Order: sequence, then structure tokens, then C-alpha cells
Amino acid sequence: MGNAADTSTTTAIIDPQLQTYRSALAQLLQRMQDLASDINNPGLSQTTDGLRRSIDEPFLFVVVGEVKAGKSSFVNALLGAEVCATDIAPCTDSIQQIVYADQETVQQMEPHLRKIGRPIDILQEISIVDTPGTNSLVAGHQVITERYIPNSDLTFFVLFAKNPYQKSAWDFLDYVSVEWRKKVVFILQQADLLRPENLKTNVQQVRDYAAQKQIVSPMVFATSAELEFEGAHIDSGFTPVRQYIRDMVSTGESYKIKLRSVGTTTQKLIEALTDDIHTLKVQLQQDRATAARIQQQIEVGRGRSQIEINTLVSRLSDRYDTIASRIKLEFRDSLSVVTVMRRSFVGIFNKEVSLQTWINQFKDRCQTEFKTSLEELSNEGAQHFVDGIRQLLDGLTVNLNSIQTHELQSSAISIKILERRQEVIESVKAKVNNLLTDDGLARTLGSEAENMAAEIVGGAFVAVAGTILHIVEFAVAEAIMNAIGIAFAGIGVIFLAIGIAWQRQRIITKFERALDGEKDRFKADVADRLNQKLSLIYEEVERIFVQFYDYVERETAEVAPVLEQYDSIQTEAKNLFNDMATKDLLR
Repeated sequence: MGNAADTSTTTAIIDPQLQTYRSALAQLLQRMQDLASDINNPGLSQTTDGLRRSIDEPFLFVVVGEVKAGKSSFVNALLGAEVCATDIAPCTDSIQQIVYADQETVQQMEPHLRKIGRPIDILQEISIVDTPGTNSLVAGHQVITERYIPNSDLTFFVLFAKNPYQKSAWDFLDYVSVEWRKKVVFILQQADLLRPENLKTNVQQVRDYAAQKQIVSPMVFATSAELEFEGAHIDSGFTPVRQYIRDMVSTGESYKIKLRSVGTTTQKLIEALTDDIHTLKVQLQQDRATAARIQQQIEVGRGRSQIEINTLVSRLSDRYDTIASRIKLEFRDSLSVVTVMRRSFVGIFNKEVSLQTWINQFKDRCQTEFKTSLEELSNEGAQHFVDGIRQLLDGLTVNLNSIQTHELQSSAISIKILERRQEVIESVKAKVNNLLTDDGLARTLGSEAENMAAEIVGGAFVAVAGTILHIVEFAVAEAIMNAIGIAFAGIGVIFLAIGIAWQRQRIITKFERALDGEKDRFKADVADRLNQKLSLIYEEVERIFVQFYDYVERETAEVAPVLEQYDSIQTEAKNLFNDMATKDLLR
């Protein structure tokens, strides 16, 4: 084995379907690597890249075990060359990957990774990785060894034949076998140090212990590197080990193991992301639903506030009618012929009871009654309006609090937009809380709730009252003085009475029409002022939440493709692995 003819024969006998699986698996790993890049997971990217490359590389054996268990000696004996240094003191100070090369080479790939090239035929079919001891105290050894395991196709687990029960070794086996589901071959090295019956006992106990670790039909070989180097090949135990490797390569079993190894590792990597992807999906769904719910609540709130305004305007209009009816009645009674004549003539001698005094007092009473009564009603409505705004803002804050407690906490997924999520939510909540304060609402509305009522009603009534009271003062005075002028012209008191009676109905009609006509103006003015306040507050609310809407839009743009990508990978992987399982490639 090891020559060109052997290699071509090995390739030829491999099932073409396996080549199809290899191609599909390589594509799946490329998509996983793309996903790793999108979620900023360099560890996943490095692992998937290594797996993808390993499919086309020689069969990869990883040798693990405790310090001084004889790992390096086992590798040297297996290859028939002093490739790995051995010494009394632990000297495997780094991971050593041994590969085929036309001439001897040594490359320091990383601080704890060395690549050794040797012109040894068997290395054209396999690549061997010799690792530091599982109980090594050298910083970084175990982390690096564990990082290398996912790319391996077969793990040689080297144990000291005299004492194969070291805790750190079997603890590490849990990681290799259970976590990554690798095929493990047990090597009891330095077997020459035991009597045959003791060695047989230890071999069986290793099989039993491996079975307890849920390793089905464990392969166990007893070897002696010392005897192998002395030329005692039959007694050294290396012949069955080499035959095991040769059988795997020549029958295509090694190719199946490689596909199984890469496939199960890939499956594990996909499964490892499932919970985080689900959490990310739920988070995006909640954020989008919350944004939509907030928009809907604001629109519902706006509609409710509009109804409150319309109701208030209607109630103010009704109150206006009630007050106007009382004023009309008083005006009619006060404009009787006898009353006007008495006030006109008595007023000549006593101005406090003159007609002009009554006109002034009537004006003041009208204005006070209108303003006081309408402001009282308006104040009640304005307070209800502001309370509705506060209730809306409280509800919107509850929505923000509900999603703030659900956040992806993962070292596997890091998408830049997610880093701003808490910052955006806190910023929006702070603005909402500021608006909820009396000062915040006053700044937005231009006044406090009670002052807003006076501002709206008072401002609307000023123009209306000016027109009405103008009629009271000038129309009444003009008519009365015309009548008095006729009397003093010599026509007599009886004609004064007739003149007043003749003018009275015209004045009353004009006054009442003015009251009725100005109601519509008052109603329109109040509605316009209230709607301006409505626009101010809801524009501010919308402005506050624009920051959250923008975040959710960007979150959707960055996260949704990742979710779609993962779902597609899951579907593709499921189909591929199910198909591979039918060929017993994922056992």
C-alpha cells in the first residue's frame, strides 16, 4: 500500500454514492461557514472550514492519552520511524500533525501546533495527530486538543497497559466519544510490562469500562513499541493495528468513517445552534409584534382621543345652548317697555341704575357665566383627555418592558444590530417616562391640563363674546336713545314707550340670532384648538417610537436572512443525513 497503484485502486472501489455524499456534505459545510460568518462566530467558522477541508484530506487519526502513556512511542512504532520525540520527561509540548511530504519538514503553525512532514508511504492515506497528555499542566494543551478533536476521523485512545484507569483520560473520553460521537480505538501501550494473564484481564476490563461509557463493541489492541523497535513484530501487537488501518483504507471503510465522522460532527454543530436560533427567532417575532402592537395602540388611542374631543365639543355646544337660553330669557325680561323707560329716566338722575349701567352689568354677567361654565366643563374634558394619553403611554411602556426581559444571551451568535437593542428600548422608555410627567405633557401641549381648558375655551369665547356683547351695547343703546330723542323732541312720553316697543322685538331678534350664530363659530374654534392639541401630543408620541420602529426594521433586515439561512441548512441537512443513514453512514 502507499504507491500510486494502491491509491487509484482505493479510489476506484469507493461507492460513487459516497462521492455524491461527500460533495453534498462539502456544500452543506460551506453554507455553515457562510452562516458562521453572518453570526460572527469565528470558532464555528474555523471548525466548519476544517471539516470541509478534511473531507478531501487523508484519513485523520488523533492520538490522545495521559502523559507518559506511550503515545509518541506508539506513533513512532506505527510509522516505523522516529517522528515524535520521546523522553523520560513529558516532552510532547504541542500538538503534532504528521503528514506525507517528499522530504522531511517541520512547520510551527501555531504556538501549540506543529506540522511534521515525512516521506512515509502510509502517510499518503492517513494523517496522524499526536497530542499533549490529557493530564498535561501546560497552559492551552487541553483546550487546543479539544479544538482539534472535531476534525478527526478516528481517535486512538492510548492507555498505560499496567494502569488503564486514569480518571483524566476517561473524563476526556467522555468529551471525545459522547460529545463528538467519534469512533474510538483503545491502545494498551507498553503491554510488554505485564504478564499475559494480567494483560488479558486489563484488556477485558477496558472493554467493559468502554461499554459502560456507551461505546458499542469497542476495539482494543495491546501494543509494545519497545518490542516493535526490537523487531519482534508478531509479539509487539502492531501487526493487527496496521491491518485494521489497511482494511479500512483498502475496502473504502475509511472513506465511510470519514463521511460518518464529518457528517455526525456537522449534525452536532447544527444542533448546537438550534436553541440560540430559536431564541433569536422568538425575539425577532416579539419585537416585530410589539412594534405593530404599539402602532395599533397609538392609532386606537388617537381614535379614542378624537372621540373624547368630539364628545367634549358636543357637550360644550349643549352647555352653550343652555346658557344662551337663560341669557335670552333675561334679555327679554330686561328689555320690557316699563323697565327700559324707568332705567332711562331714573338714570338721568342716578347713573348707578341707568340703562348704560345695566348694559355693562349684563355684559359682565353674560361673559362670566359663559366663561365660567364652559371652562368648568372644558377642564373636566381636558383632564380626561390627558388621563387617556397617560393611560396610553403606560400601556406602551408595558409592551417595551415585556420584550426587554426576553433577550438572546449567546456566545454563539453575535449580530451587530442586536448590540443596540437594550440601548434603544431604554432610550424610548426614558422619553416615554419624561412625557408622562406633568412638565413633559405641559411642554408638549403648551400648558397644564387645567390651563389648557381655560386657554381653549377662553380663546374661542373671546371672539364670540365680542360679537354678541357688541350687539348688546350698541344695538340696545342706539334703539333706546333714538326713542328718548323722540320724546325730548316734544312728541311725549307715550311716544317714547311706543318707540321702545317698536324697537324691542328687532333688538331681541338680532341678539338671539347673534347668540345662535356665534355658537357654530365657537364650536368650530374649540374643535380646531382641541385638534391642534391632539396633533401635538400624538406627533410627539410617534416621534418617540420612530427610534424603536427603525431598530425593528433594521433588526428584521439583518436577522431574518440568518433565520432563513439556518432553516434552509436544517432542511438540507435533514434530507442528507436521512439519506446517509439509509447507507449506515451515521451509525
